[in-house]
Amino acid sequence: MVIFPHRSFAARRLCAAIVMLLSASPRIISAQSDPSAPQSTRPAEPQVTVSKPTGDVLSAGQQPGTQLSSVQGTSASASSTGAVNGDYILKSGDSIDMVIYREPDLSIRSKIGNDGFVQLPLLGEVKVAGLSVRNATALIRQKYNADYLVEPQIYLNVSAYNTRKFTIIGQVGRPGTYEFSGSESLGLLEAIGMSGGFTRIADRGHVVVKRREGNGVRTIKVNAKKLADTAVDRFEIQAGDVINVAESWY
Repeated sequence: MVIFPHRSFAARRLCAAIVMLLSASPRIISAQSDPSAPQSTRPAEPQVTVSKPTGDVLSAGQQPGTQLSSVQGTSASASSTGAVNGDYILKSGDSIDMVIYREPDLSIRSKIGNDGFVQLPLLGEVKVAGLSVRNATALIRQKYNADYLVEPQIYLNVSAYNTRKFTIIGQVGRPGTYEFSGSESLGLLEAIGMSGGFTRIADRGHVVVKRREGNGVRTIKVNAKKLADTAVDRFEIQAGDVINVAESWY
């Protein structure tokens, strides 16, 4: 019997109950301290970290530290230029640049002669006047591919256009001979504007254009007043045209 001196009766009963409880119950051991206790087999949740990219996005196959750059060089430049004037019809007096990829010794600048032929390396004379830049390129590629090169990449570009001339006389501000580029299309009203416009006494409905065709001269009557009023019809000037603006009688 356990004796608790100087304790009240209630306190002694409480202590006696605690002693009995401890003696009757097995000692409690936590699962964490007992190595024989079964361990949880549930894997820990993975930690996912999302980071914001700090550099440029690389294309497939690009190594880190490299930069993407646009294609540069003579061939790319010639290609883009050729695309712009590919439909231009080559004329005598035009100068062309020809670039053959990986064949720098064959790349030249040449002028189209009065007979329409141009002198090219290995090929000699090739007639290109009257062909579009695109068709002339195809013709030259075919000739090189037939005897000298295997599937050559050829780029043709007009480096200088032959200037064309027309003459205007009669009732305009500045009669005379004027030039315009072979790459331009020039209308009658634009030609009159280049020469200073109509005078006060000009007959705008009576303009005569004389044009050489073959061995003869063709006379064309044009109503410039109607052209200006409609703003739709257009009369194209050609090289060598002679324009005469008549005088109004009233």
